[in-house]
Amino acid sequence: MKSIILLLFALPLFGAPVNHNAPVNRNYGRVTESNTVEYAPISLRLGNIVNGRAFPHPVTVLNPSAAQYSVQGWLPVVTNAPTRAGFAAEASGFWCVSNNAVVPIFTWRALPPRNLQLSKMRLKTNLRNLGAWDDIWAFISADEDVKQDWNDSVVLDEQNPVVQGAFNALRQMLSDEQIEFICTNSVTEIEVRQ
Repeated sequence: MKSIILLLFALPLFGAPVNHNAPVNRNYGRVTESNTVEYAPISLRLGNIVNGRAFPHPVTVLNPSAAQYSVQGWLPVVTNAPTRAGFAAEASGFWCVSNNAVVPIFTWRALPPRNLQLSKMRLKTNLRNLGAWDDIWAFISADEDVKQDWNDSVVLDEQNPVVQGAFNALRQMLSDEQIEFICTNSVTEIEVRQ
């Protein structure tokens, strides 16, 4: 009986079983052998000396600093997805260390072609602000059918050949970034075609 009681008191000295449901700090982690991420605990046992001060027993710190995590081998976790035009970044479930940080490994998935519905009033305002409205109005007015379509439409379909022709004419005057700005700020709704 004495050995059982002694064992119960000695258990904390030899280390308690790992609690996998313990709270973790998802801002710090390390990559395991299976290329998954192990997140850092929210508290660290630092030892007997903390910030130059000696203690008679090991000190446990709740919410350690970045330097305290770093000393014990925990790296910052960065989950920002990279961007690439026409593709979506998808986390693969695997992780690696890059630039002294734990980062997910992403795969690329091609996006379906977008089809923006553009508000005529927003489009006109954005073109006027960039000084391109007069040229576009000249493009619209040059063809009676195009002018009639402009007058009859409520919104403009980005995939419409006439709208694409107008944007091709704009590319002679404006940068791709300016055209993307015009499209993005003239959207009335987004429809994705599969």
